[in-house]
Amino acid sequence: MKHAYYFFLILCIFFSLSTAQTGEVPEQNDEKRVEQTTENFEKFVESIVDRVEKQIGSMVEERSQHVEYNNEHSGQDQEKEYPKSSSNAVTFNGNTEIAETDTVQGDLVVKNGTLTVRGTVVGDVLVVNGDIELKSRSRVLGNVRTMNGSITKDERSYVEGYTEQSLNSSPKNSKRKNTLRTKYSYSFKPYFLNSGNDIDDNILFRYNRVEGIFFGFGSEKKYYWDGSKVISGYGSFGYGFASHKWRLQLGLDRQFAASDEILFESGGEVHSLTDTKDEWIMNLGENNLAALFFREDFRDYFQREGFSLHSALYTKKGDFSGMLDVRFLNDRYASLDNRARWGVFGSNEFRNNPFVNVGTMKSISLSAVISTVEKYRYRSEGWNVFLRGEYAGRELGGDFGFTQTVIDIRRFQPLSDDDQINLRVRAGALEGNPIIQKSFELGGANTMPAYGFKEFAGNRMLLGNLEYRISGDLIDNIPFWPNSLSLIAFGDAGAVTNVKTALAVYEGFSSIQSSRVKSDYGFAIAWHDGDARLGFAWRTDKQQPVSIFFRLNRSF
Repeated sequence: MKHAYYFFLILCIFFSLSTAQTGEVPEQNDEKRVEQTTENFEKFVESIVDRVEKQIGSMVEERSQHVEYNNEHSGQDQEKEYPKSSSNAVTFNGNTEIAETDTVQGDLVVKNGTLTVRGTVVGDVLVVNGDIELKSRSRVLGNVRTMNGSITKDERSYVEGYTEQSLNSSPKNSKRKNTLRTKYSYSFKPYFLNSGNDIDDNILFRYNRVEGIFFGFGSEKKYYWDGSKVISGYGSFGYGFASHKWRLQLGLDRQFAASDEILFESGGEVHSLTDTKDEWIMNLGENNLAALFFREDFRDYFQREGFSLHSALYTKKGDFSGMLDVRFLNDRYASLDNRARWGVFGSNEFRNNPFVNVGTMKSISLSAVISTVEKYRYRSEGWNVFLRGEYAGRELGGDFGFTQTVIDIRRFQPLSDDDQINLRVRAGALEGNPIIQKSFELGGANTMPAYGFKEFAGNRMLLGNLEYRISGDLIDNIPFWPNSLSLIAFGDAGAVTNVKTALAVYEGFSSIQSSRVKSDYGFAIAWHDGDARLGFAWRTDKQQPVSIFFRLNRSF
């Protein structure tokens, strides 16, 4: 920054002198002066660049020698020693990536580029004039530092030492350097809580058939694992331009951090929402695009207004995340009509939004989740178990009496680096009043794609999904098959039925006979990460034309 200051000063003097002499010299001399000045300016810039490069090289060399000296003389102070390379630090120029399977034995230095770490570095990391991105499952057994750059650290990355980023200040204060420690992670976003919203959490955007364009702002909830704060507030508000309705959500929680891995919480929220029970079928980002471009809305909506009180326990350690939540809900439900009709392509109309049971619902819910799912670049691995029970008795004072349970178990199992099996089993039961917004539907997108969307409905549900994915690297011997494409074989089976409303939630499944079970099979060509896919599905109960579908995200 000192050289930049001198450079700026010289430019000011140069242009001042040039302006003062304008008009006193013939035009021919002006052209010669300009040519000579341009040549001198280029030489000056080259000398500045050479000097800066020499300074950076000298600084990196001093840093490497300092780290090597510390490693030789710190045996008495350290409890653990890691193998180091015999030479100085490993140095790279430009953008550098450490892959998942790579391990760097020794200190790592990167100049003039971004360092992305997915694997392991056994030593210190230093980046000069660049940023550091520590991805999930990355490990650095040492310190992480940037000079004139920033550090981005995923929640499940691990750094044994400290992390420090140094950012150059503005030219006005060029003699000062701003040093910042990376912020503690206040997020809690394991696999089961991923909403699939591709838009920034502070900006709310959606397009559907009951609101049209909805735009608003929000503040994401934070989890203060370090106990730095005890109150966590969150909220959102926005406006639906077709429904002409404002929507609002405000929450306030009192948090108790037992450790960096365990957090207790009690709080409440008030809300007026356009809600849906179909988040598990289609995520928000893909549903927005389907509705906006093709008038295909894969969610059903209802109005829910009221408040809730809850107590929760959150835990995370390595790949493990868990949640236990007990909640009292007091909500008024109402139906919503279609308000939007516009779409970019196609002449088809939006399907009608179904009516719901109108009234006040007072209930107590218990949600429990365990997740060990770890998402890699092109695959996922681990278990995800979700269990939710909700009870609404007349003694609570509402208009409805029911008990509902839902269980969802998923397993993502790699067989190698190039193929894996994914499995989902989901079941649901509703006892008591036949409430539309609490019933179950199957068929179509991301459930059984060969059948009509929500073709089957009832108060008992069973669903199984199985897929086997092969990456392009494993089948690249097929002529003209690009490595960036994967091949997926899948099969689905499910059943929905109605049983007597007096039966308990654990009863009635025996009435689902094999003749009621619907199934399909097919294959899909997908992008290497398995998300975007073009699929072909066939029913097994009768002969029908193939069902062709395109999805931007995985089925589950």
